[in-house]
Amino acid sequence: MQKTADELKISYAKVRKILITLGEYTTDFSLEVGKRRSMGKSILEIATELNTSTNRVTAFLPYEKNLYNGPELTTDAKKSEVYRKRIKIAREKFVNRAINKDEKRNLSIGKEKFMTNECYNNTNAFKTVHLHLELKNDHLDDAEKEILRKYGESSTGDSISRNILIPSDMPLHNLHYAIQRLFGWQNSHLRRFVLPEEIYNRLTGGTVKGWADLVGILFQPPVECEHDVFWDDDYQSGSIKTWLKKKYTGPYFFHGITEDYEWAQNDIKQLIERFPILEVKESFSDYMNRSKGKDKAEPRIIKKAPLIELTLEEMNNSITMEGGTESLLERLEVATVLAFKDEDVCNDNGIFPVTHKLIYNYDFGDDWTITITKEKDCNELLQKGYISKDELLDAEATVLTKHKPICIHKDGVFVLDDVGGLHGFISFLKEIYEGEDKEERSNYKAWAQSLGWSKRKISNKLIL
Repeated sequence: MQKTADELKISYAKVRKILITLGEYTTDFSLEVGKRRSMGKSILEIATELNTSTNRVTAFLPYEKNLYNGPELTTDAKKSEVYRKRIKIAREKFVNRAINKDEKRNLSIGKEKFMTNECYNNTNAFKTVHLHLELKNDHLDDAEKEILRKYGESSTGDSISRNILIPSDMPLHNLHYAIQRLFGWQNSHLRRFVLPEEIYNRLTGGTVKGWADLVGILFQPPVECEHDVFWDDDYQSGSIKTWLKKKYTGPYFFHGITEDYEWAQNDIKQLIERFPILEVKESFSDYMNRSKGKDKAEPRIIKKAPLIELTLEEMNNSITMEGGTESLLERLEVATVLAFKDEDVCNDNGIFPVTHKLIYNYDFGDDWTITITKEKDCNELLQKGYISKDELLDAEATVLTKHKPICIHKDGVFVLDDVGGLHGFISFLKEIYEGEDKEERSNYKAWAQSLGWSKRKISNKLIL
């Protein structure tokens, strides 16, 4: 497995997890955690029962969001099976949940304080919004930058970017599908929208209470709700590009159950009630520094306190939140969340706009990261000759008449799924353009084409 990991330039753990998913590798531990997971138990429950860490449990479970039954399956067949499973689980998991009237009444207290300027004002009017999306890795070396510049058509050598116009009423949820098409992915992995760390800390105050107050307003609830995020993933067969287009074209509707304010706050209420007193553990780094050379050292308990009184760091050191605490609600409109560069954020008049930069994270293994900003105009693109005035007018008309986004500038080629992030993509480019083994180059190209990748040039206006 280590040799395979080295050759494919992925981690040993990822190779093992893929083999477990394919049923080609098992251990007593993997069989035990698999059995308990099939019984509907959460990763945290399994870890507690087996007296181990959630990370170890996760490492020995098969992939649940992107399944492969064998090489004979086509790409479409693989994705069809994944989506059918997601839909089935979502229905089973959420269709019967309910909140009683008293809870609803109590949870509504304070809702207006935070949501007064959220733009849900039932109007058919919308305008165009200019976004810049930049896929970047700050740790590329000079040789990698040269490859990305030479073969990846990146002007900077360290990033791939897109400029798009979107309807002002587009939610984050639908922007996700547009991003998939813009960069060449096929919606095969988990994703999330998050805030820059400094904005997140400013809004929450770094406390459980500060975060909890914003769940259902800004942040997704703590319930294991990742299946509900996929409520709209109903792909069955045919062209993935056509399917994506339907998702990022308006009118926009959001039907994710757990993003409802009352539902989200009820989940917070249940979490807080579950831990009236929590043993707060030392940080992992403190534990590692203290336990060097001690095989059976236990994490130190530094205090006991109600969960609601803790800092977020203390909570995360002590319990595992499978979905994290940073993911934004996908029903929020992009234009509402994002501020222009010179615009105030988190002002006294309300919580929105929240940030000057939005972060889109896709495939937590490959860890693709895109920074999204809102631009006031297209003057820079016009001045550099990337787009003409007539082309810009046509693009704006397309957004307004067809209620869909349009790409107005592209810097860099399309990437693809499961290639190993930007580092892996650069290695892929080097192999297919400079590799000495003709058969190996051919195999790489065939694999990439099976994931929808192509070197064919596409006009910007036809990408979306």
